Amino acid sequence: MADILDPRHEAMVEHLFQRCLAVLKMPGFELRPMRRRLRGKGKFNSLTYGYTRPGENWVVIDLYTPKTMKPRKMDAILRVIAHELAHHQKPPRYYRSWFKVKLLIHHPPFWTQYKRNVAEFKKDEILQQYF
Repeated sequence: MADILDPRHEAMVEHLFQRCLAVLKMPGFELRPMRRRLRGKGKFNSLTYGYTRPGENWVVIDLYTPKTMKPRKMDAILRVIAHELAHHQKPPRYYRSWFKVKLLIHHPPFWTQYKRNVAEFKKDEILQQYF
């Protein structure tokens, strides 16, 4: 099975990713499509849409559905981009609960930033047609 299923879809997502970075004023990030070992076979092993690591300038996004290998809708991909970039804008927090120190990844200011990112995408003249 070819690693790149639809080069036009991946090129379009790369173009929109660069536009998202321009809208949010976050230059220097790299988009990496998620590559799975056994695409379209077996049961769902992971429902991960994307991931990133704060401190690194890359974002990995799954551009295809895991089971049927159809390209994801642009609306879903743009929302995943907004989510992953919000991790860089509002990084995880440590907090103390009783005698333990815990890491809170999706804290309330994070979700506020995610909603702001989606609102910025909806205001943009190029990205608004995909919502």
